[in-house]
Amino acid sequence: MSRLEKEFAVVPAGARWTALVVCSVVVVLMGSLFLLPGFLEKDPGAVAMLGPLFLASLFGVAFLAAFILLVGYVFGDARRRGMRHVMWTLIAIFVPNGIGLILYFILREPLPVPCGTCGMLAGKQHAFCPGCGSPVRAVCPACRQRVEPGWRNCAGCGASLAAPAAAGGDTAAGLRG
Repeated sequence: MSRLEKEFAVVPAGARWTALVVCSVVVVLMGSLFLLPGFLEKDPGAVAMLGPLFLASLFGVAFLAAFILLVGYVFGDARRRGMRHVMWTLIAIFVPNGIGLILYFILREPLPVPCGTCGMLAGKQHAFCPGCGSPVRAVCPACRQRVEPGWRNCAGCGASLAAPAAAGGDTAAGLRG
């Protein structure tokens, strides 16, 4: 399964069906409007205008479907990340010109990671599991701040991450990262 398929699976089925139904209704209404008897008879120049107008209408329908699916993605993704999903969905809908969608993608929280010991979800910024207290990320043996893989020294206290702590604690390399 590709990453695009995984991310599209976040969109709730209700949003997918809504996009399909709304766009189908709009396309049917557009088709009935363009094919009304008498539309082409009253204006002889309408035939030349029909093609570009229909293509522009289809572009609008595709834009509407993309907007509905993006709002559905915001709902599902915010819920997956433990954020206020209803609030973010309303912001994505009602803040004009797509600014609400842009704000969501800028301000969203990182995905939580499962604890290797108890399986409880912990925020990416957490070094320890809130359920069992075991380390979720690698931590400095001296100051216990979170460190990134590949660091040789702690950015908080400057301690070497290759050597064990003076108090006999775990090394950062020995902890899950």
